[in-house]
Amino acid sequence: MLFIYMAMLDNEDDRQRFERIYQTNRDFMYHYAYQILRDTASAEDAVHDAFLSFAKYYDRYRHLDEVQTRNFLIITVRNAAFKQYNHRKRETAVEDIEQDETGTMPDVAVTAEQKDVKRILFDMVKAMDSKYSDVLMMKYYYNMSINEIAEQLGLTPQNVKVRLHRGRAILKTKLEGVGIVEG
Repeated sequence: MLFIYMAMLDNEDDRQRFERIYQTNRDFMYHYAYQILRDTASAEDAVHDAFLSFAKYYDRYRHLDEVQTRNFLIITVRNAAFKQYNHRKRETAVEDIEQDETGTMPDVAVTAEQKDVKRILFDMVKAMDSKYSDVLMMKYYYNMSINEIAEQLGLTPQNVKVRLHRGRAILKTKLEGVGIVEG
């Protein structure tokens, strides 16, 4: 697949740098996407989509240093994985309702309500300022430690803790506003 991305680049220096970036980040990006999707083929597709986007707009990102490039790729693969996850989730929800032969509406209603709360929560996190949403997603969706998040985002562990605290406070306020939690 690397040759597909390389063909999108104009000169040999860019191709060499891109290959280094690809070799350095490919496995990490795959594991990151797999944590979201829990499917090998889908995780590989997410990584492919992320590198395709990176190669397509390489001129815009050529100036990024190694840490900034890795952070950009993390966010890009995360977005690609969640796009696939949401698409798959919608398809699964329709199939689950169609395949429910027992006709037990209370179970379907409870499941639908839980999915609605998760969707509302996910949408709220996505709508937040990225400095809060990124750390919240990494901590609670990807189960990353404070130190792992700090390393990936180029922050100190203390800064990650502060962003998590502020992000949770913002999220709690939003959840109170829609009546999901009481203040």
